[in-house]
Amino acid sequence: MKIDNYIKRIIEDTGLSKKEIQDLVDEKKEELKGLISEEGALFIIAKELGVDIKSEDSELLDDIELNVSDIKLGMKNIILIGRVKAIYKIHTFKRKDGNEGKVGSFLLHDTTGDIRIVLWDDKAEILTHDDFDLNELVKVVNGYVKENNFSNPEIHVGRLGKIELNPKDVDYAKYPKISQEPTEIGNVNLSHKAISVEGKIIRKSTVNTFEKKDGSQGKVASIQLIDSTGSIRVTFWNENVKKLNQLDVGQTVKLTNLSPRQSNMDPQAIELNANFSTKIKAVDQEPEISGKEVKDIKSLQNMNEIVSFKGVISSVDNLKEVTLKSGDKVALLTFNVSDETDAIRVTLWREFAEKYSEVLEVNQGVVLKNVLPRFSTFSNRTEISFIPSSELELIDLKISDIKELESPTAPKGERKFTRSYTKISEIDSSDIYEIKGVIVKLFNNITIYEACSNCYKKIDNCTCQEPGEPEKRMILNMIIDDGTGTIRTTFIGEQAEEILGIKTKDLAQLVNTPEYETFVENVSQTLLGKDLMIRGKGKYSEFSSSYELNVYEFKELTSKDINVELENTINKIEQL
Repeated sequence: MKIDNYIKRIIEDTGLSKKEIQDLVDEKKEELKGLISEEGALFIIAKELGVDIKSEDSELLDDIELNVSDIKLGMKNIILIGRVKAIYKIHTFKRKDGNEGKVGSFLLHDTTGDIRIVLWDDKAEILTHDDFDLNELVKVVNGYVKENNFSNPEIHVGRLGKIELNPKDVDYAKYPKISQEPTEIGNVNLSHKAISVEGKIIRKSTVNTFEKKDGSQGKVASIQLIDSTGSIRVTFWNENVKKLNQLDVGQTVKLTNLSPRQSNMDPQAIELNANFSTKIKAVDQEPEISGKEVKDIKSLQNMNEIVSFKGVISSVDNLKEVTLKSGDKVALLTFNVSDETDAIRVTLWREFAEKYSEVLEVNQGVVLKNVLPRFSTFSNRTEISFIPSSELELIDLKISDIKELESPTAPKGERKFTRSYTKISEIDSSDIYEIKGVIVKLFNNITIYEACSNCYKKIDNCTCQEPGEPEKRMILNMIIDDGTGTIRTTFIGEQAEEILGIKTKDLAQLVNTPEYETFVENVSQTLLGKDLMIRGKGKYSEFSSSYELNVYEFKELTSKDINVELENTINKIEQL
């Protein structure tokens, strides 16, 4: 049907003038950002006005149908065709009028990209249809574009729209089935909407519970996967947690339909979220782990893939025993490896720690193979962790000018330590003490409270004549061991922010969200085993019937600090 015939038919059925029709055409073309022809715009306007258009020319329909890459904010009356890439759960909610509403969604894919399709109320029921499945071809009719919480466009289908399953007026050859081939972990990025990965499970968390905004209880758990290109965390929420029941550390699995997101802990890392349509399949063949050869240690600060490198041991800490949240006591060993460009901290756990604690010495050359760089919020640097396929080889290596690892919490001018330490077992008053020890127990909570900005006491305990504006402060308790005993230490305000690597206002936004449990677990694991110098005031606790320490200042011990203390000790001996 020619353009003139469309206009004539619209005039006959509606009584609109030719100028009024042309104005509608111009508005429609503007609305669709110039992606549609004059004839296509007339076709849509006729449909919207209820004008019966008998002819549906295939070339015209091609003009009206858009690709995912064409979608822009503000578009309406969209026709879009593609394959179902992921299906998300239907949620029910209460409207302001008290009636129950429903919303569900799925991810639609064509050869130009992916986009989320949001279905409201009765339209969401199609997600439960037996024929609505992954890789099925669907047609979205009369959708409109909105901006989601991440400033990305998504298509909504409401009362006037519909979803057609297996549409007949479509060339299926234009929409090939979606490949489920896994993406290498090192190539995962935030532009992906739904991907598959395959890897070996090197860590599985316990199930943590949290309170949702509606007062109900939520659940969260995660696994850590590796392949030859890197490592990534995969998180499961609520009812999806049960998908992990049959999985064990050491298994190789393929996971489909995962959503990438920025890590809350590591600005350099991406994590994956499982959803309603995520499937897990065991894989018989283990991935071949072969670390990328890195020539200098400085380069490791910009890497998060499996690597191999060499250097000279510049310091070795004593073998420690630390307590996990499960109550299990495990061995932990940390040491620094240096070359001419930089130094990096290496952490060994359990049997690795016990095995190498007897053979590692300062100035010994080593090759670390298939190890994992991971960012530490405490040191604000990348550190090295061992995984099951990691190896350590002693070699002959001499480096004349090695770099020492500086403390991440170096003195800030006024921060001074006498290095005259008190044994923890001898703390028996409310004096100021300096101690040196190691964090030996995971913590599972961080307290945030409303405080007076003048006296920093809790609002309820404030005695100021003119209380200051309320502000949020945080408290963190940790157990320190120096070999003579253990003591509970309390980090408050800026000290807590510094050791956790996060501001109170930012952490407060995570509280009562699922991300809070993940953050606490990660940062607690990061701090476990750290050697600290601490200056603080003793305080007797009636609850524990022992003295505790309120921290004024702290500093992580480095090999440089240890050398200073050795020199001080030698000087004192020589003066005797």
